[in-house]
Amino acid sequence: MTLGEITLEDRQVWVRAFYGFNPEEAGYIGFTHEAQREDMLTKMNDGDFVLIYGAVDSLTDTDLQRQALGFMEIKLERCRDLHRQNEASRQWKIDHGFQERWTYGLKVVRAWRVINRVHIRNIAPKAYDTKKRFERTTKAVLLEPEEKRRALSHNVRQVNVYGEPPIAANDLASGHMNEVLKPSKGVPPSFGDRTSQHEDGDNFLYLMKLSANAEALLGRTGAHLGKALVKVGRSNDATRRLKEVNGGFPERAVCRWELTHKQRFDNGQTAHDYETELKAFFAKEFTSQAGEFYTGDWNAIDRAFQSFCYSKMPKILAAVGKAKGVK
Repeated sequence: MTLGEITLEDRQVWVRAFYGFNPEEAGYIGFTHEAQREDMLTKMNDGDFVLIYGAVDSLTDTDLQRQALGFMEIKLERCRDLHRQNEASRQWKIDHGFQERWTYGLKVVRAWRVINRVHIRNIAPKAYDTKKRFERTTKAVLLEPEEKRRALSHNVRQVNVYGEPPIAANDLASGHMNEVLKPSKGVPPSFGDRTSQHEDGDNFLYLMKLSANAEALLGRTGAHLGKALVKVGRSNDATRRLKEVNGGFPERAVCRWELTHKQRFDNGQTAHDYETELKAFFAKEFTSQAGEFYTGDWNAIDRAFQSFCYSKMPKILAAVGKAKGVK
């Protein structure tokens, strides 16, 4: 089962104290002793969340102490700290004499920063019990069902994770934590006065395909191996949108998104309605990887997109040099 196939009901939520929340600089959760990591490997599952709160320590900003800071999604894959942290994170450890701490890691694959300020005791009073303080600071404490429900009710904003493929700013999910893993809904089009008049007009449903198989972004274990990774969406300029999405990749990245199909509609509201319907259709037919992303057999995805568009409009337009089927 891939991370995208795991339901919220199946995911455990753990709580851990730390000095801050910086997955953009350190894409792992670390343990000082290898035995601590191995113990957590026997208790955690792929796709579990770790809720980080600010430790009561002088190294934590005063206004962050005891506050819920963010969620990390764990993949049960061992790593070392040096392989999953940037230069700033490494230097911080050196400056504080922490080179030998948190060196045994588990990979973090996605992360979300909590937007509102909330005391950890208000979320997890049992897990925050004084008797569990050592466990919270060295490993992690499992939340009970009601604590989990409260934790997942808070507003979050997705952030990039160091060591994972970067996500374009427009594709970073936000909302309640218990909603962000569901297939996303497109933003309804709006028209009217801004600094200028935004005119309604042609809008496109598009299908983009990663030029490599899904494991290039989702890792080398799981049911997605050998599958296609695709992105669907709506834009009034699909070619520009392709450039924006690929702008999130490093210049030397070995794969890129390709625009395989686009279908024109006469106005934004029609395209938006069909986009919502298309995402629901893809979520049933293929494996949702959250947001606008899906994995599956490429030929089946290709046929499904074209069939859907044919059902809405008599002609599908192909991206230059890429599309198959009707020209």
